[in-house]
Amino acid sequence: MRMDQNVLYRGQRLTLTRFWATGEPCLWITDPEQIGMPKMEFVGGHPDEYCIFLKNLTEAELAQITSLDGTPLDMKEERNDIE
Repeated sequence: MRMDQNVLYRGQRLTLTRFWATGEPCLWITDPEQIGMPKMEFVGGHPDEYCIFLKNLTEAELAQITSLDGTPLDMKEERNDIE
């Protein structure tokens, strides 16, 4: 899976990337209003550093991650890379 790409999750555009400190795959906010999303965590020293770690999502939640055009993405492999 290509990292550092915009994806859709729960109707929100997030950035699929790796967390800078650990390399774990995560969904990074693109809008400060997204900090209230379920499983969103504050991960940095700056007020805009929030993400959802893929390891914290269920298989059903992972299945909701799509490309911007709605094509489903296989996130299970990304999550398993770090387990």
